[in-house]
Amino acid sequence: MKMMIRSLLAICTAALTFLSAQAHADAALGMVLDVQGNGKMEVNGTSSKLQLLAYLQPKMQITLEAGAKASLSLYATRAVYQLTGPATVIVEKDGVVNLQGQKAVIKPMAEKLVRAAETSNVIAGAVRMRQLPPRILVVTPENNSLLLGSRPAFNWISAETAEFDISIHDMDEKLIFSEKIKENTWQLPEKVKLEEGATYRWQVSYVSAKDGKTNIAKAEFKLASKTEAASLNELKPQESAAVEEWVMYAAMLQSKRAFTEARQVWQLIARQRPDLQKMSEVAP
Repeated sequence: MKMMIRSLLAICTAALTFLSAQAHADAALGMVLDVQGNGKMEVNGTSSKLQLLAYLQPKMQITLEAGAKASLSLYATRAVYQLTGPATVIVEKDGVVNLQGQKAVIKPMAEKLVRAAETSNVIAGAVRMRQLPPRILVVTPENNSLLLGSRPAFNWISAETAEFDISIHDMDEKLIFSEKIKENTWQLPEKVKLEEGATYRWQVSYVSAKDGKTNIAKAEFKLASKTEAASLNELKPQESAAVEEWVMYAAMLQSKRAFTEARQVWQLIARQRPDLQKMSEVAP
């Protein structure tokens, strides 16, 4: 009984954390698109470290230490406010009010990209539930991911070296393709054509040499329709665009669950700013 109560309390706590994050997203005026050095954000008397992809709340106070830099986007103004410390500002719906230090440098952003971010559920972080590690785990495509390419690569990790059975089914459980391989990665053959806009389930399994048990991992993915792929590609910044636009585009791809493309964008960002790649991995 005590164990059950503890489990219920853990679930309730996780749910409340998620709802709190959702509430912050709904009230957001914009988001943090760049951070260099140390800074903090304070709202309603609660202070925390300034982090990449954090949401900007009404009346939030942001303080940067000397030499630190940050870029804040505001949906209402379709602009980026570049700050250099030491500085303290207050976030308002229609701008950033300077309280101390240098005033922000204001630069416009691509309107379509900002509008898409404003109307999407671009949650910077997620509640993670911990459990005993499985014997086999799908890596990519992630569950419920959106794929823009027609020949996805499938990757997984396992506790043992083995011969793996990999298969793809449609949502009516019709087998599309199956194969046995000894590697932990596999790409869809060119001869196999998946339907645009359709959802599929992929599964990988192996029989353990230690106990003879069959271990299985599975996930679903959707192949983007032409309309979905075109709308996301239309938001892609120009190669010469500022890093803030690329960060927002990566966040947009993540919110649409286009994880493969989001990783590619973060890799591009990392070549220019390795610090931002590290920060994206621990964003709140």
